[in-house]
Amino acid sequence: MAAKHTRKLSRPKKPAEFYVLVLEQDVAFAQSLKFDLERRLPVKVVTVHSLSATRLLLKRNPHQFFLSISAVAKDFKQIDLLKSFNIPVIAVIDQYEDALRDQLIKKNVLDYVVKTTSADTTYVCDLVARAFKNKTIKVLVIDDSKVSQFVIARELALQKFQVMQVDNGVGAAGILEKHADIKLILVDYHMKLIDGISFVKQIRAHYPKDRMLIIGMSTSTDPRLAVKFLKAGANDFIHKPFNFEMMLCRINQNLDMLDAVEYAKQLSNVDYLSNVFNRRYFFEQGNQIVRDLKKGDVLTVVMIDIDYFKIINDVYGHDVGDEVIKDIATALKQYFSEDIVARMGGEEFAVMSTSPQYLTSYERIKRFREKIANQVLTIKGNTIQYSCSMGVSSYVGKSLDGMLVQADRLLYLAKQNGRNRVEGEPIGSTD
Repeated sequence: MAAKHTRKLSRPKKPAEFYVLVLEQDVAFAQSLKFDLERRLPVKVVTVHSLSATRLLLKRNPHQFFLSISAVAKDFKQIDLLKSFNIPVIAVIDQYEDALRDQLIKKNVLDYVVKTTSADTTYVCDLVARAFKNKTIKVLVIDDSKVSQFVIARELALQKFQVMQVDNGVGAAGILEKHADIKLILVDYHMKLIDGISFVKQIRAHYPKDRMLIIGMSTSTDPRLAVKFLKAGANDFIHKPFNFEMMLCRINQNLDMLDAVEYAKQLSNVDYLSNVFNRRYFFEQGNQIVRDLKKGDVLTVVMIDIDYFKIINDVYGHDVGDEVIKDIATALKQYFSEDIVARMGGEEFAVMSTSPQYLTSYERIKRFREKIANQVLTIKGNTIQYSCSMGVSSYVGKSLDGMLVQADRLLYLAKQNGRNRVEGEPIGSTD
C-alpha cells in the first residue's frame, strides 16, 4: 500500500471552454439558460428551436458538443436524435409523470429537470457544472458481480466520470497504487479475499476522507452493516439493488461536500490579494518537503522583494501598489509554475523549488529579475516600471527556517548593493 497521502492543494485553473447545445422551443427559457450558463461556466451555448435545425447543425458539427439540454416531446424524437450523435442529454419536461420518468431513464438521459419558470435555470446549470467537473474525476467500482460492475460503471460513465472496475479488494489496492488521484470508490461488502469493510479500514489508513470518498454497498438486509461501513471510514452507504437516481444523487451530494471542503482549504491557503499561496501554507508544505528530502536532493529557497515599493504607494497610491503586487505574483506563478510561490507579507514573496538545476546555476532566477526590470506597465493611466531584489539559498540537510534566514540575509545584501540584483551562490558552483 502506498504511503499516507495528503491532498496537495493546487491553485484553481480556468478550464478549457466547451460547447453545450440547447434544443428548446421556449425562446425565453433557452436564452435564460444561455445567459446563466455562459455567466457561470467557461462554456459556449448554441441554441436551436427545431428538430430540423438541430439535425442540420449536428451533421455539420457532429463532435462539437459536450452535452445537450433538450425539451422532450411525447415521441422522444429530440432525445433520439441527440443520442444518435452520442451527445449526453439533460431532458427538460413540463411536468413530472412516473411513466415519462421511466421512459427517460430507459433512454439513458444524463438527468431530467421539471421546468418551473422560464427564469429558473439553477438546477440545470448545476447539472452542467457537475458533469464538467466529473470529466476529471476517477471512480473505482469494486464488486465481485460482473453484472453489477457493468451496470454501475455504465451509469457512472454516462455522467462523464472516468470509471475503473475490479472484482476484489486486493486488485483494487493495486489500482490505487497506480492511480492515487482516484476520488471516489464504490465498494461491495461481499468480495473475494477481503470483505468491503476490511478494505475500507485499510484504505482509510492511507487516504483521508477529504481526499477520497468511499461509498459502501450491499444486498444484505442486516441494518448493522451500514453502521459498520460508516464506522470503518466510509462516507456513505447504499443498499442494493438501488435506484440509480438515488445513487447518483448521493454521489453528487458527497462530491459537492468534498468540493466545499476543498474550496475552504483553498481560501485558507491562498493570499486574497495576490492569489498565490500564503505564508502559513508555505511553511506547512515546506517543512513537509524538507522532511521528505532524500540524500542527494537539493532544495532552493528564493526571497523576493519589490524595490522602492513604499515610493510606488506614496506617488501612485495604494490601489496602484496593489496592482504591482498582483503583477509580480502572476509573473512568479507563471515563471516558477512547478514550484511553490507564496506571498510572505507586504511586498515580499518566496519561491521554494526542488529543481536540480539550481544546484549549479542561478541563471534562470536571474533571468526572472531581468524580465521584471525590463517590463513596462500601464496601471490606471500610469506608466510604471519596477524592479525586484532576490536572495537565493540552496542547501541539503538544513532546516527550512535556516534556509529562509540565509535567503533573507542575502536579500538584505542585494538591497545594500544597489537593489535590482540577485545575491547567493549555488552550492555546486565552480566559480
